[in-house]
Amino acid sequence: MTLDYAYYTLMFTALSVMLAQLFFKPVRIEHILTAIFSGSLVMVALQVLTTGHGSVYQYVFALGTCATCNLVWLISRALFRGSHSISAQHYLLAAAIALLVFANRSVELMVFIDWINAERVGWLKRAIAEITGLLSSAILALSFWESVRGFSAANKVAQKQRLLFATAFFIGVVSCTVVADGILSSDASEQIKPWLVVGSALQITLALFAILLWQHKIRQQHSVLEKHAEVESTSPSPFVKEDQRLLEKIIFLMEQEQCYLQHDLKTIKIANALQVSEYRVSRVISSYTSAANVNQFINHYRIEHAKHLLTAKHSQHWTILVISLESGFASLAPFNRAFKASEGCTPNQYRQVRLSDQLTSNQPSATS
Repeated sequence: MTLDYAYYTLMFTALSVMLAQLFFKPVRIEHILTAIFSGSLVMVALQVLTTGHGSVYQYVFALGTCATCNLVWLISRALFRGSHSISAQHYLLAAAIALLVFANRSVELMVFIDWINAERVGWLKRAIAEITGLLSSAILALSFWESVRGFSAANKVAQKQRLLFATAFFIGVVSCTVVADGILSSDASEQIKPWLVVGSALQITLALFAILLWQHKIRQQHSVLEKHAEVESTSPSPFVKEDQRLLEKIIFLMEQEQCYLQHDLKTIKIANALQVSEYRVSRVISSYTSAANVNQFINHYRIEHAKHLLTAKHSQHWTILVISLESGFASLAPFNRAFKASEGCTPNQYRQVRLSDQLTSNQPSATS
């Protein structure tokens, strides 16, 4: 009975988080994904709470449990790479896992209501379970990777958000796998694992919600600062005001959401994200920044990111190709050209000079 209370807590927490997404304005993709994920957790709790009652409801509720770890991966991408970092292939992979889980649950339902024979579909259930297990393990690893990827290059606030998610996610996954299945005995695991599962689901859900609130507050502060800047400006024309607001939004996309790390970032993507025309984005960047065009503007942020990676301790062993890809360039040649045009040397030359300077500065000075 006590475990039932834990699942009731999970159900009401997940339901509260799901409904809370309605109050975020504007609604972003991470809010929608979190609402779906929370709804799936509600179905998980209902499935467990109706298990053992001999009714069909546990199998019906199980159909809705297909959006858990696959949705966490998409949410983590949106939180740490920006809302526009999820493309069609990411949705397709998450949908494939959801369909596999749904198919497996559907087979269980049809067996329960005697539509099919359990022995005849045993091989199918095992095959689906194996494939789902492999894909889910990969998705769990990718979810954790999203939080640690680019950690050192992120600002302090973003690092704290990433650390919160990584800690909650790591503890949750390890406790449900390594501890429950590897360390505890089978009898102890049978008793303790359900508690670890519900506890992990709760802490991951609350961590996600905390980060959503955190990022929403930052965007609100940015909006307030934008309004103050508008009031304090020396009565510029309405057109200049609009351009200033648009430039601030473009810079926010670059500095806070790090959109420049997307290999396929083009003017049209920035324009769509801000719901303005491509012409306005191009005109504002060329008129109010030192960049001649949008591509040069994006490459400025990519090159600054690359300069950090070229000399950072954790990435000193990375090849120039890896540095270019991690900085948002689609291939090595454009990276080399853009870097040399900006810095007057190749990335490798820049790294050698900087590392040599660091080595020299770390050596003790000679004493007479």
